[in-house]
Amino acid sequence: MNLDRLTIILPWPDPMLFPNARRGSFRKFQPFIEAARDIGYYAAKEALGRNEIQISGRTPVSLLFAMPHKRNRDWDGMAGSIKHHMDGTGKALGVDDKVFRPVVIDDCLDAQKQGFVKVEIGI
Repeated sequence: MNLDRLTIILPWPDPMLFPNARRGSFRKFQPFIEAARDIGYYAAKEALGRNEIQISGRTPVSLLFAMPHKRNRDWDGMAGSIKHHMDGTGKALGVDDKVFRPVVIDDCLDAQKQGFVKVEIGI
């Protein structure tokens, strides 16, 4: 089946992935990057299943950050925290993640206090 929209649920990003985190050396940070890419890749593959999605040219994306707590976060920090997840998602879909434009970012509070990111591609 050919889909015109795909919804992917990602876990809440590791605190090391937020741009303002004190990361230390690149070697310490690299495993978090690789894990995030893998998470994005496998989450996209799972959401896609046996279906296909045709992405050509710019494709709109909606990001809903369901926060595990009431800590104030700015939109660019949240977007930066899933940059590597979106790299993996693009790889799973066979596209460069630069086609994901425009990007709409919103947030809410997760009632279960675990946190997740809902990615909708092709809104």
